[in-house]
Amino acid sequence: MQPSSPTHPVPPARGPLFRRLPPSGEDGRQQHRLDPGRALFGLAILAVGVLYALDSLSVLDAGSAIDRWWPVAVIGLGISQIPGRRGSIIGPVVVIGAGVLLLLATTNVLQGDAWSYVWPVVIVGIGVTILLGRTRVGAPAGAAADDVVTATGIFSGPDVRTTSQRFRHASLTAVFGGVTLDLRDARLDPAGAAVTATVAFGGIHILVPRGWRITMRSTPIFGGMKDKTERGAELAADAPTLRVDGLALFGDVEVKHHK
Repeated sequence: MQPSSPTHPVPPARGPLFRRLPPSGEDGRQQHRLDPGRALFGLAILAVGVLYALDSLSVLDAGSAIDRWWPVAVIGLGISQIPGRRGSIIGPVVVIGAGVLLLLATTNVLQGDAWSYVWPVVIVGIGVTILLGRTRVGAPAGAAADDVVTATGIFSGPDVRTTSQRFRHASLTAVFGGVTLDLRDARLDPAGAAVTATVAFGGIHILVPRGWRITMRSTPIFGGMKDKTERGAELAADAPTLRVDGLALFGDVEVKHHK
């Protein structure tokens, strides 16, 4: 009879305390991206804390330092909007320029009221954005009248509906008003279609049926563009494409299925 070997209890299986994230870089290491907006906010809070800590040590006057250097945050805000941006960078450049002018004024390099320097630059930047980004867009050559839509809402809100079976282009403008384009009963040209939307102090709504592929190019200036279409099943490879090119000045452009 052989002596029995000592037995040791087997610890129950437990999951790992830390899970390895799947590799995303070429070298197999996890890649991390810095969020510019969050980094800017964190740096601003950090700077304020440091200034008041130095104030407590009688090194400097925190209030005076903030009064002189707060435009640096405006410059940082403009810079943070550039990385990874799709489309025009004129908007962030205008913000950076305004911040530089404010900084020159608060540091007494420029004399007089700071805003007297800033608002002309902002207006010039908006004008340049509109001219460079929108004047070359138009209906395709040879398009039939029924396949092209033009709608303008100035202090009003027109609703436009088309049942074109070969829709190709729409030009929408809303100034202190709203425009709604209903494409739910339309069909796109096989080569796709485009909508140019320009809104100032208003809103533009584009209603589309399900099954369309939506691509958006935007130039937001204190405004925005939103794709609110439902993300259901994957679109077919030959799904028709609607390209939306928007300029939003203190307004919004929305693409969705329902009103």
